[in-house]
Parts: sequence; C-alpha cells; structure tokens
Amino acid sequence: MGQAEPLGDRLRVLPSAPGPAGDGAFSIGPLDRSRVRAVLAVISGKGGVGKTFVTALLAAEFRREGFEVGVLDADVTGPSMARVFGVGDVPKLTADGLSIEPLRTRGGIFVMSMASVTAASKVPLLWRGPMVNSAIRGLYKDTRWPSLDYLLVDLPPGTSDAPMTVFQSLSPDGVVLVTAPTGLSAEVVAKAALMAKTFRAPILGLIENMAYLVCPHGEQIDVFGPSRGSEYAQAMGVPYLGSLPLGTGVPALADAGRLEEFQSPVGDLLARRVRLLLDRLSSAGRPSAPPAGAPRPPAPGG
Repeated sequence: MGQAEPLGDRLRVLPSAPGPAGDGAFSIGPLDRSRVRAVLAVISGKGGVGKTFVTALLAAEFRREGFEVGVLDADVTGPSMARVFGVGDVPKLTADGLSIEPLRTRGGIFVMSMASVTAASKVPLLWRGPMVNSAIRGLYKDTRWPSLDYLLVDLPPGTSDAPMTVFQSLSPDGVVLVTAPTGLSAEVVAKAALMAKTFRAPILGLIENMAYLVCPHGEQIDVFGPSRGSEYAQAMGVPYLGSLPLGTGVPALADAGRLEEFQSPVGDLLARRVRLLLDRLSSAGRPSAPPAGAPRPPAPGG
C-alpha cells in the first residue's frame, strides 16, 4: 500500500494558473458594472461549508457600516438568499416595464435570487448549462440595481458553468474562499482557488467557517479538531483571513428570514478586513469614483 500523499501537496493543484480563460469558444461577454463600485465573489467549490452564511454575514456587516449593498444569488438551482434574508415577495417591474426592482431586506440590503422570480425554492429547476448561464446574466442585467458600493455574489458549489459565467460577466474585484475545518473541504476549495486564478480574479483570502464552538460558559470546543485554516491557506498560496465559530443561533435566524440580525465581534472584524482589502484592489484596478453611498452615517444598530 502506497504512502499517503501529504495534505499540502494535494492542495497545490497546479504550480501556476493556466492562461486567460476569457478567450475562445467558452468566452462570455462582460456586463455593465457602471452602477456597482466593487464586486465580491464568495466561493467554496463545495456545498455544506457555510458559504451562503458567510456571504450574508459580510453583506450585513457592510450594510451596518452604512454602505449600499446588494446580493446576487448565483446559485440558481439551489437558491437560499431570499429565504435567509426574509424577502419572499415577487419582484415588481420598473415603471418603464423594462426591468425588475430588486427586493430589499429589513436592514436595507438589495437582493435578487432565482427563488424570487420562479418556484425554484420548491420545485427543482432541471436546467442544463446554457440555461443556467442565461439565468445568472439575466438576474443581474434585468434587475434595476441602485448605485451600490458593494455587490456580493454567492456562487454555487462546483467549478463549472455558473461560477465561470460570474467570473466572465462581472469580473469580480475580489474573491473570498470559504472552507470547513476538514482536509476534504480544503481539497475541493483548492480547486475553486485555482479557478479564480485562472480567470485572473484577485483572491482576498480564505475564511475557515465552523472552526470551533463557544459554550455559554465561555469554553472553546474544537468540534472538528484543531483549526487548520492557516495551513490550508498556505498550501493554496492565498492569505488567511481568519476563522468563524459555529453560531448556535444561526439556523433559527436563517429559517426565520432574519439572518442579517446575526452579529459577532469575530464576524465584524473579518468583514472589515475583507472590505479594506476589496477597497484597495477595486480602487487600484478601476478609475477612481466616489463611493455610491458616501458620505453616509452608519445604519441604525451599527
């Protein structure tokens, strides 16, 4: 029986990214981003690691700082954003009848999800790649987004059509990788990291979700073993942003459509770190423009 391959070698999928993926038969044209100052893609490549939670947490923290924030749910066959944010209404047409208005959460976050425009929350969408691509592009370009400081895109698991469409259509200013504290999760997330590099999308770093549990009396329990987020990030060749604990109140808030009410000092710190990195990259890569919401006082409760 052969010797097990070291974890670090398994996470280093390729020594370098392939050439640009925006050319050739698989190319998809860019969409108009003039009303969005910065796009942040949140990706894991693997389901069940809490990527939707991390996206919602970052969006809520950005909003609490007083910024105009939008969330695009690019997981068209398994949409969750409308549910966790409590926006169950059907979007309305704009006055000219040419676009739809994004839904808005209690805290003021603009959301668009396939679950809002179809019965996708209850009926499976049996779609092949081209239909998924068209749906993602349509959700973005057919929505009359207001001027946004940040648009967060929640990407589905995998490294195929849906994430490719987002990378080619919206050219994210930054990417956040999300993993659970297991080697299996990290191996799959490493593929998502390589995908981002393939599309020349700047990776802000890796967040290790569900890294530990804090008991009511303050004891920290490593439910899945000691944190290895820093090790995983180093093996992938990306910065380590930090870890998030298991939040015992998160499932109830998500089921009630009130996930944006969840707050934690660790989440606030991580969100500020992500936002500062994103601002630095977006201002360096694009012509400078005043933030859509500046100056603006912090939102209530921030």
